[in-house]
Amino acid sequence: AISTPVTDQYAGDGIVSRAYGYGMAGLRVDGNDIFAMTAAIREARAYALREQKPILVEAMTYRQGHHSTSDDSTRYRDPQEVQQVSVHADPVNRLK
Repeated sequence: AISTPVTDQYAGDGIVSRAYGYGMAGLRVDGNDIFAMTAAIREARAYALREQKPILVEAMTYRQGHHSTSDDSTRYRDPQEVQQVSVHADPVNRLK
């Protein structure tokens, strides 16, 4: 939900742990790392083709901007946190 911290949106550690409840395999990957994403999607594809079963891929990433023009993410995130992520975890900067 817009303007709601992720900790208030759902209980638990992400969504990958829910895959088992749906009879699926699950895989979590650093969504800001292009090489990790490529490897994870290749692995997930190979699994799906080999096992003829679905697999849930949870790409952990960070939205640096607002959801929309009506969202003020500074209500629930410290601007310094966003700046830190921008410097250290931005996918484009990590490729440089």
